[in-house]
Amino acid sequence: MVKKGSTIQFLLKGMAVGESIAYLPVREQEKLLRGESDHELRWGTQTSLALTTTASLSRGYQLADVMIHLQNWYKKRQYAPMGTIQDVDVVTKQALENYTKNRDILAAGIGTDDADSENILSRMLPVSLYLYHQVGVSFINDEPAMLMLHRIAGLTHNDEGALVSVGMLSLIVSQILDGHLISDAVENGLAFGFEYYSRHQVFVNELTAFYDLNLPDFSNIPADKIELNGKASPTLEAVIWSLLNSDSYTQAVEKSLIHGHSNSIVPTLVSAIAAIYYKDDLVLEFGQNLVSKRVITTVIGQAERSSRFNLLNKPTNLG
Repeated sequence: MVKKGSTIQFLLKGMAVGESIAYLPVREQEKLLRGESDHELRWGTQTSLALTTTASLSRGYQLADVMIHLQNWYKKRQYAPMGTIQDVDVVTKQALENYTKNRDILAAGIGTDDADSENILSRMLPVSLYLYHQVGVSFINDEPAMLMLHRIAGLTHNDEGALVSVGMLSLIVSQILDGHLISDAVENGLAFGFEYYSRHQVFVNELTAFYDLNLPDFSNIPADKIELNGKASPTLEAVIWSLLNSDSYTQAVEKSLIHGHSNSIVPTLVSAIAAIYYKDDLVLEFGQNLVSKRVITTVIGQAERSSRFNLLNKPTNLG
């Protein structure tokens, strides 16, 4: 048996496992989830970016430090060891190169429609934990906390649609961390999100992308009605659909793979969120098969020692 882990451990290992499973052939995916395989698991960019963000926040929140960590991932392969699958998306690459050229941290992010991308979501999950553990479930009522969330995302993806998707995801995760059932967490998180973003004119037009997700019978729609196009909101729909139609960690990952044969981000996110919800030992057992797992365990150790992701630690500031 593997010893129970912390929330940040379940999040990061769940993410790495989910991303790795998405890269496996279908037959190997099925065998692994049945417990019939100890296949080596090769994680990739989404996990690396989450590790990068976690490592920075373990030192306290400094926007410049988050950017420095992202630069070190991009230029020096920190948190991206050999054996992992690294692929820099166009928006992230351009934003990091913008910063290299101009050294303007608030102007580096891309604000065009291309930046409304699913590639921002995984990197922001550790930020959701950080905010919940530092401020509490009501961080939506804390403008400095919401500004922090948007600014960290905006370092690369500064489109309003991407920022709203990040906010919706974070609010749903905060409800899960507060002990709510998945269905209630989704309902509450979306309600808080609609309330918050409708008060800010710059975001109002983006809310139409979340109307379907906010329908009471959303979980009953056929999976193939969710059209994944690389944008953040449809990917969030696929993630939530997978979680709502599952009763266990394994089932959630299986549901995510309905979407994931052409999209590795959905299984990555579903596995991470299901891991912190179910806290299934299977996540930690699968984690034993991750390549370069020392990189992951080192970042987890830093996060745990920092107490900045600890449920019992809720100071009033974000440092």
